[in-house]
Amino acid sequence: MHHMSGADQLINWSEHMSKFKVLSIDAWGNQDGGYEWNNWFNVGSIDVDLDAKPETILQSMANEGFITNPTLGDVDDDGYNMVIVDKVTREPIFAIEYGSTI
Repeated sequence: MHHMSGADQLINWSEHMSKFKVLSIDAWGNQDGGYEWNNWFNVGSIDVDLDAKPETILQSMANEGFITNPTLGDVDDDGYNMVIVDKVTREPIFAIEYGSTI
């Protein structure tokens, strides 16, 4: 039988979640029908498994009070962030910055 150290008892090894910065995005529409980030602001942090399904990530954002209705959003990966976008317009609303953990 494996003896658990104090650290092993504190850490939930079954979870692969980390704390990430959440950015609020101020985006402008561009001539190509898409959006460009004009500015962004650090508005908090979230513990989330970024390998989870988009629905799970959106539900985590709703649980933490960042969004009101997870069914109205979608998740895009831009190579630096998991970007929470409006499902219809694709306007970026929030970003979970996975380049650095808190």
